[in-house]
Amino acid sequence: MRGFLSIPKVFMRFFLALAGIMVSIPGFSAPNDRALNSLTFSVLKTAESNGSLEAMVVDGGEIFDIRQLVHTAVLVRHPKGDILWDTGIGTQIEQQLSAFSFLEGLLFSIQNVKPAYQQLVEHHYNLDELTAIIPSHLHWDHASGLEDFIGVPVWVQQNTYEEAMGGQPPGFVISQYDSPAIEWQKIKLADKHYRGFKKSHDIYDDGSAVLVDLSGHTHGQFGLFLTLQSGKSYFFIGDTTWVVEGIQNNKSRPAIVDWLVGVDTDVETNAKVIDKIHQLSQRDPELVIVPAHDERQLKRLPVYPEFLQKNLM
Repeated sequence: MRGFLSIPKVFMRFFLALAGIMVSIPGFSAPNDRALNSLTFSVLKTAESNGSLEAMVVDGGEIFDIRQLVHTAVLVRHPKGDILWDTGIGTQIEQQLSAFSFLEGLLFSIQNVKPAYQQLVEHHYNLDELTAIIPSHLHWDHASGLEDFIGVPVWVQQNTYEEAMGGQPPGFVISQYDSPAIEWQKIKLADKHYRGFKKSHDIYDDGSAVLVDLSGHTHGQFGLFLTLQSGKSYFFIGDTTWVVEGIQNNKSRPAIVDWLVGVDTDVETNAKVIDKIHQLSQRDPELVIVPAHDERQLKRLPVYPEFLQKNLM
């Protein structure tokens, strides 16, 4: 042992240099994979609807096409800390939905509920690695799980918070987020253009996860761009549209839906946001647009516990 510790310095320098070379070789990874891997993500399916005619989901949708819309959360993993984009349906959903009228309960009925918190715990995810929860907006099906993650800061814009605190069902269910234990963090987007949007916030300061403003469906709704190390990009657009056909065909929700339940805070502004994303998709056809509830787009994405890149779990 004494002889080993007494290796001449020239040999020690050689071994250290060799170790540095090995770490730099493509495909070689040191034991701490998480510290060397860039952003990746996985979608948690927390529930699905009981089925809706596509004609009631997007203007011009097929009358005889049944859509099984999903309720999701997205776990984003990054060396600087993880975030949860939306929470989907949470563990307290039965009590929360008591705020709905009988008709609202029928219109927004769900099945196959499996909250994000439950899935993460079952797969032994370390909740201490969550640095923030970022709801696209605070409607009931995006904020239902906030109280499952008490202690994790919740990022929102100020106008998002104000609208939600003064909101009413069926859009807003205040019992989901009125706990004094929730740690709100008000995010102000910078005057920095990003992919056609005037304001943005680079979450990790490396361009891998960027928030933009998609106000229209609600005040201060966020959109989230995720870019992998490969250069492949995904754009999570919340409820700007419920399905990607809305972006592809530049179509809003059917007017009767907004008339029945007042889905959008500002229908005209939301239509302009749809048009902007439609134009973006035309300029960049490789960009994957992901509405929060599109069950068909979900098939193009990794579903938890699988990740697009090397599984870091």
